[in-house]
Amino acid sequence: MATDRIDATPLSERKRKAIRAAGRDVFLRMGYDAASMDLIASEAGVAKQTVYSHFRNKETLFRAVVADLAGQLVPPLRTECRAASGPARVLTAFARGLLSQMLQPSALALHRMVVGEGNRFPELSRELYEAGPAHAVKELAGYLATQTKTGLLAIDEPELAAEQFFGMLTGLIQWRALLGVRDDRASTDLDKAIRQAVRAFLRSYAPVARRPRALRPRRTGRGAPRQTPAGVKGRA
Repeated sequence: MATDRIDATPLSERKRKAIRAAGRDVFLRMGYDAASMDLIASEAGVAKQTVYSHFRNKETLFRAVVADLAGQLVPPLRTECRAASGPARVLTAFARGLLSQMLQPSALALHRMVVGEGNRFPELSRELYEAGPAHAVKELAGYLATQTKTGLLAIDEPELAAEQFFGMLTGLIQWRALLGVRDDRASTDLDKAIRQAVRAFLRSYAPVARRPRALRPRRTGRGAPRQTPAGVKGRA
């Protein structure tokens, strides 16, 4: 997202950062239409003309703010994912980072704002998706593919599996947060949800030899696996 060229002196850079921070707060609090450059200038502690010297117009500043916020969505997930070791620990760290980021007030406000302005700025929705969820899914998919090669997991479609893990984690938690529905559950309940999601995921994608006997596919003929539907008996 391009912005205008400006003076790069330390004072100018401090003003630019102050404008971006004020723009972020005002846009998230009031939305695009209600936000004004006058208010942003006031909250940044600069003259209105200074705002325009850094950002050509409100749209340019808005795009810069969304880019800043989008860039903050993924790094904690990557850091926590790499710091852990073993599928259970990696998935648990990844899940905690994901939910921590997703439930941040600024992340929720950004989500609502971009959805609300989707018709006006359709490309921003795509950019936010690519910088956030899509990037994180690819990171996780790469890890799952590596673990499959080492034999710790058995996943034919790592990216699909990564998306499924996202779905197991978010569910109604994100809906409640986005809609502002009161949720009195403590953080320990989120930890419980994470543990259950990780356990279910690993049971589903563990190598056949490591799965609980009830989850192993039945074999027929010369050893080819065959899934038998519940309640239907195979041939004797």
